[in-house]
Amino acid sequence: MAHRAGVTPEAVYRWVRNRDDLLSAMAEHVLGTPRHRDNGHGTPRERLERLGRAEWALYRRHPWLLTVLASTRPPTGPRVLAMVDRAVNALVDAGHDPPDAFAGYLALSGYVQGMALLPLAEQAECDAGGTAWSTWSSTTFGRLERAGRTGGRPWLAAARPVGRTDPDQDLDRWFEFGLHRLLDGLVPPSPTGDPSS
Repeated sequence: MAHRAGVTPEAVYRWVRNRDDLLSAMAEHVLGTPRHRDNGHGTPRERLERLGRAEWALYRRHPWLLTVLASTRPPTGPRVLAMVDRAVNALVDAGHDPPDAFAGYLALSGYVQGMALLPLAEQAECDAGGTAWSTWSSTTFGRLERAGRTGGRPWLAAARPVGRTDPDQDLDRWFEFGLHRLLDGLVPPSPTGDPSS
């Protein structure tokens, strides 16, 4: 990071006390960009969808941020807290009391962060000299087929990487599938079919 800014790593610490302060400042900077602001309009369900997708996009653009925010001791700068406020407020508006709204935020953010780990794990595996995902998945599926372990598991056939070379091709679809089901639990549709407001 210091190299990209054209300074030595030691020079960075003239402006921040330690690595945690540096990462907190970087998180605040990223969260301050216009694409991470939410206007608060729409039903609670619509707001939560936007917030979930915004957090997903955040980790896809800035993978390093996942290790900063997915922590039991995340930074608590104003923009990080505002990100939590937006989700908690939407859940309170949907009828949850504040403690349950915070638990709902943790469930939503935990889901997003868990899905965001998949491409990071793939990159780490490749960086460590491991087999590329396309080779691993094709070889593994063939081995399971030969061992007779695909029978009765139609989901394996659906997940088979025929003609695909990158797990990112399915990641957004898997993310959206899970996001919708998670939100169905957090903000159930009203009897009229309109998400609760």
